[in-house]
Amino acid sequence: MCDAGPMGRIELANFNLNLLLALDGLLATRSVTEAARRVRVTPSAMSHSLAELRELLGDPLLVRSGRAMSLTPRAEALVAPLHRLLVDAERLLEGGPTFDPKRAERCFVIAAPDLLASMLLPPLLYAAAQEAPGVSIEIVPSSRRGNAWLLESGDLDLSLGAIVEDAPGIRRMDLCTEGFACAARKGHPHIDGSLDIEAYVETPHLLITLGDDRGPTWIDQALEKLGKTRRVAARVRYFMAAPLVVANSDLLMTGPSMLIRYFAELVPLQVLRPPIDLPTYPEEAYWHERFDGDPAHAWMRSLLKKTARSFGLKERPRKRSW
Repeated sequence: MCDAGPMGRIELANFNLNLLLALDGLLATRSVTEAARRVRVTPSAMSHSLAELRELLGDPLLVRSGRAMSLTPRAEALVAPLHRLLVDAERLLEGGPTFDPKRAERCFVIAAPDLLASMLLPPLLYAAAQEAPGVSIEIVPSSRRGNAWLLESGDLDLSLGAIVEDAPGIRRMDLCTEGFACAARKGHPHIDGSLDIEAYVETPHLLITLGDDRGPTWIDQALEKLGKTRRVAARVRYFMAAPLVVANSDLLMTGPSMLIRYFAELVPLQVLRPPIDLPTYPEEAYWHERFDGDPAHAWMRSLLKKTARSFGLKERPRKRSW
């Protein structure tokens, strides 16, 4: 047990830092048994650590809620800063400020929508294997509104695609410029090689949605300027599923040009120019400013930038914010 100073301040010199690992495991799993397995101690030792933490912090931390355990408000407030502290400690102990790709062994966790993952991952893996054979890459789903917190906490190294606007400490860089194209199946009863505004608004649409965002899209805003609307017959949250649905239906979709042109080589799709004025936009990579000076992170950002250089349009994006 450590001594507390005035007003209950804990003296770090007398604090058992292993309790922080125990606390992180307890907060993450909400279970003494699972936390013990995660930290590689016995359940009895973890139970003792929980009792010690409760006394030190003056809070029960975990309370019974039905058949499960729930975090107290104090415990909830500790989750992010504690995890961030431990991630920083791990990075501190990994080595000095140098980074040798040939000898490095590290896994980079990148959140990306299925479109970017499918298109960027193969060339990124190839490039990484040439420079850093010991480096691996894990692609995880992009949660959009949760990406900023995951970058800050260190759970993510990078996030590609949409992210919360104006999140504190978030850096960004352009990977490539993307535009819009339309797609309809070959043999569509009302569309053959070209698309006018009448056919565009009369044909039922498939819409790719970003999470639970139901606001007007750039497409709907462009139609509104013309005094027109479209009918959305179906919505999907998967970029890669959308062209397959269109290729097997009479729906029309407007989506990323790279996506539609990629699938037009695989399934019977017409690639069509939108009959409305739509902007180009950047595909971006995001990270937290805490990793600006991390040489391994800087290497991965540079590799990602070089890999994405061959994708998209060779022009500056006309619009940035969704």
